Amino acid sequence: MKIKSLLYLLILHLPSSAYGQSGYFVGTSRESIEPDQSLISLHLGGYGAPREGRFTLQWKVMEPLTPVTAMAGMTDRLYITTDNKILWKSITDKNAVWTNAGDAGDIRLLGASDGFLYAVNVDYDLLVSKSGEKIKWKKKGSVDKTVSSLTASAGKIFISNQNGDIWEAEQYKSPLEWTKLEPFTGITGLAADSRKLYALNGEGSLYQLEFSKKGSRWLKAAYKNGITIKEDIERIAIAGNSLFGIGNDGILYKGDHRTEGNLTARAMAVKNGENTIVIVNADVCGLTDKFTGMIKDEILREKNIPAAAIFINSSHTHFAPVSQEWLTWQEANQLPDSIYLYLVIKHGILEAIDNALKNMVPAELYFGRGKTDIGYNRSLKDHPELYDSSVDVIKVDYRDNKSDSYLFLASCHPVFSTAGTLHYTISANYPGVARKLVEERTGTDNSLFLQGTAGDINPVDNGEYISGEKLANEVISVLGRSMTKIEGGISFYLDTINIPVTPWSIEEIIAYKEQNINKTGDVYAEKNVKWSDLMLKYYDEGTMPSSMPVYVNTINIGNWKLVGFSRETTTAYGLGVKNLWPDKLISVAGYTNDVSSYLPTHMHLEKRNYEGLDSFFWYGMPNVFPMTVDETILGTIKNLER
Repeated sequence: MKIKSLLYLLILHLPSSAYGQSGYFVGTSRESIEPDQSLISLHLGGYGAPREGRFTLQWKVMEPLTPVTAMAGMTDRLYITTDNKILWKSITDKNAVWTNAGDAGDIRLLGASDGFLYAVNVDYDLLVSKSGEKIKWKKKGSVDKTVSSLTASAGKIFISNQNGDIWEAEQYKSPLEWTKLEPFTGITGLAADSRKLYALNGEGSLYQLEFSKKGSRWLKAAYKNGITIKEDIERIAIAGNSLFGIGNDGILYKGDHRTEGNLTARAMAVKNGENTIVIVNADVCGLTDKFTGMIKDEILREKNIPAAAIFINSSHTHFAPVSQEWLTWQEANQLPDSIYLYLVIKHGILEAIDNALKNMVPAELYFGRGKTDIGYNRSLKDHPELYDSSVDVIKVDYRDNKSDSYLFLASCHPVFSTAGTLHYTISANYPGVARKLVEERTGTDNSLFLQGTAGDINPVDNGEYISGEKLANEVISVLGRSMTKIEGGISFYLDTINIPVTPWSIEEIIAYKEQNINKTGDVYAEKNVKWSDLMLKYYDEGTMPSSMPVYVNTINIGNWKLVGFSRETTTAYGLGVKNLWPDKLISVAGYTNDVSSYLPTHMHLEKRNYEGLDSFFWYGMPNVFPMTVDETILGTIKNLER
């Protein structure tokens, strides 16, 4: 009986064990990386123009009000003064009505924080009351007679005047001790949350100051652009996590991100034997190696998966909030919002990876290739052959009969649209359209897009929905044809190819700065001045780079090879890698693990076109790559034979 029992257990165990060695376990996941309302307004990445910026804030009509003289907000309610009364209303109850909280009397200004309401009266007394049903004022101090705005948040009281003076004080100190903040002229309204102070000026522009951070400067956060913001807002307040405004039309507005709501981080985890890889795509314009390195370090610590096995690709949509440094651009989009970068994007990527690993079940993988005409080579137009029209598709066929998952790769810049409301709208662009259509038409609950070598490829059609439809149709067509089964083990590599760079001399930089310094209002000249200042800073600090690294991430899953280049990789690199192994199943992505400049070929460098020259100033690089860059990189890849 013991022998029979042992044999029976062995037979039961064999299929699972055998599948673990020769088959795959696959899991997919997606997480939203949409910004929430607490981030008020973010700058979209991808374009250095218009000079005024592309901000996500829009105003939504809430209700008309009688003339309002002051407004304030706290966690769950708004306060206004109107008709000599102080009224409050819940912002969490859809059926709420305005409730009388007391006589406004001689109140000129209102602010609220941590359960307390603050006011300044006509005698410039600073008053305080608990925010109960009825207001009972007590004098807390006095303010300067020039004060014209008041707000409070996070235990602080802020006041300002139209001369540009701004003061802050700790609300629980008695007497109050006022200290000056960075000045800002022309303030007509103030609002604050736990980390930022917002100022509205007479032109309807919104500015922000990260008061909790030393050395912070006022940066534009939104403006009346005549397209997505047309309202004349006179007063602002933050209640809960949202910005509210009152226009000169007497209407109460609520601030909101203008978005299509489709930014995601998506992951596919594949395991064979002892090896696991994870392929990630995030709907961002780009990420830095420092940021993706943090993610990889965390995955290594928690999951024991090496950095080389984590492949992080950016879709490169030009309509996601800034996610990397653009130090030569206008101030408002030089740095990403830290909360959005670390608490939204980083968290979303880590959650997607974690859930993909948890969701792994037995599956078979299949490869197919189609073609699409969504793009063209925008820079080498006399070489139409330099466009990789391939649409590579991976089908995940789960053994438990759950719906399939799909990964697909195409190469084209997501740059719709450069005009109208879409220019100011958060969007995954055509990759988001394609994913949605593939999912709707196949019944899958997850598909993953990878951006190919699209550095010099622009769309041929004027519309994200046209390109997205074309791409989705081809993906579905590939799925309907015979596909090649992927079989074999997993391996992974992450190689660094350091390309030497010769920086400009100090004299050349100074001369270049002088050529551009007196062209105020010219976006390109201003960019060149900022680039010059950045290079001089590098010289002063002794940190001028002597080389520019190109990272090549190679994932082998059986007979399928996925190669990912860092930087904005131009088409010839993808075609070049495929030509090295013409008989193999090879997919090539750009925008992987780091997007720190373009990766041009000698043809772009010879022409001195955007990819071969001007883009390096936008990216803050010390110089362009040498003429031999493509020969060096492709030769190294061939010799490594990953």
